[in-house]
Amino acid sequence: MRITISLIVLLISFSATAQNRVNYSQYMHNHQIFNPAYIDQTNNIGGSVLYRNQWMGIDGTPQSFIGDVYYGFRGHNFNLQFLYDQITVFKHLEIGGSYSYAIKLGRNTQMAFGMKASFNQQTANYDQLTFYDGVDPQMGGTVKNIGVNFGAGMFVRSKHWHVGFGAPYILNNEVIDQNDKLFNSFQYQHFFLTGGYRFVDDYYFKFYPTAMIKWTKGAPLAASIDMNFLLSERFWLSGGYRIDNTIILSAGIILWKDFKIIYSYDLGLGKVNRFGGMTHELSLGYGVSMYRNSFVKRKFVKRNGWRKKIRRSRWK
Repeated sequence: MRITISLIVLLISFSATAQNRVNYSQYMHNHQIFNPAYIDQTNNIGGSVLYRNQWMGIDGTPQSFIGDVYYGFRGHNFNLQFLYDQITVFKHLEIGGSYSYAIKLGRNTQMAFGMKASFNQQTANYDQLTFYDGVDPQMGGTVKNIGVNFGAGMFVRSKHWHVGFGAPYILNNEVIDQNDKLFNSFQYQHFFLTGGYRFVDDYYFKFYPTAMIKWTKGAPLAASIDMNFLLSERFWLSGGYRIDNTIILSAGIILWKDFKIIYSYDLGLGKVNRFGGMTHELSLGYGVSMYRNSFVKRKFVKRNGWRKKIRRSRWK
């Protein structure tokens, strides 16, 4: 049976059922999505929104929208998250919350532990499929399934480095249509290992290489290494390589009071890229500044008619 390219993408997605969580490139600016233990030390309140259009130009390819807000005080951090993901006729909606607590290991080092709970809904609308030779009775109507999941994580950061391990989905969510339709899938656990070291930490120039490894049962290991630069604490530039043969380029600007706009472009060098396959990602955020020194904050005081910037340790 001949079907549209959207259904081809659909079938491909089921041939690799383990790869059913959202992928994104800007992990440096969105640690809280995959690691419930992440705490931002530069702001007590903040949040971000992210939009990702994967393999743009191909009908039915993934589109994702992610948002979160957080509030923290005295080592405690509360985070609310929203996720909407769509690929072909499938939609995934998730609402979750996480809590984390940080303990001091040294003057410039802290360790945080976090927990997460989420509610998710899977929807498949088979009426959106297009057939060239009639309608398949087994692929009609709308199917919905709901479930819950839990996650945990650990995050250690110092003045110049960080390392984290996150498992945002601990349970294996089985999603099976009881009417024996096509809608059957498994959502396996995903494990994320991240790390980075700030080799150059000057006001006018920061150089912060980072890496992320993602492991999922039944799927190839995913890994990315990125070279991140911050110029005058204002302009963000990044270039990276993912082992699925993808080059990632990012650029952004840090506005007043830690407001930021970051754009990423994924250039796939593999087979998908022959059909178009460009991926775009845009995020807006306040706080969540991994690139900053979280153990130093600035305070403006007025002396002799002049406003002077003073640095002092956050832990004092």
